[in-house]
Amino acid sequence: MRLSRALRTMPTTATPTRHHLVGAQGVVVSAVPGAGYGEVRLTVTGQQVKLAARCDRPLVAGTPVYVVEALSETAVQVVSTAPDPLPEPGGETA
Repeated sequence: MRLSRALRTMPTTATPTRHHLVGAQGVVVSAVPGAGYGEVRLTVTGQQVKLAARCDRPLVAGTPVYVVEALSETAVQVVSTAPDPLPEPGGETA
């Protein structure tokens, strides 16, 4: 009985929604093509989440990003925060 009462009254943080995504920073984990989606890992309200992402230009894995728009609960529009384009696996820059 005590345990169930403690669980019912235990404080919790709010579940992150798409409104929490804008302004989040993260990193590309699966390359983002120029026309399509890749994946990014973000930290949102202290939790790590992996979401689909698109960008106006291609981004290679490892590129740091900033979320500028939440397209849905599971997809975001990002921009690179890297000072210079990161080299692609073949040695070319993005």
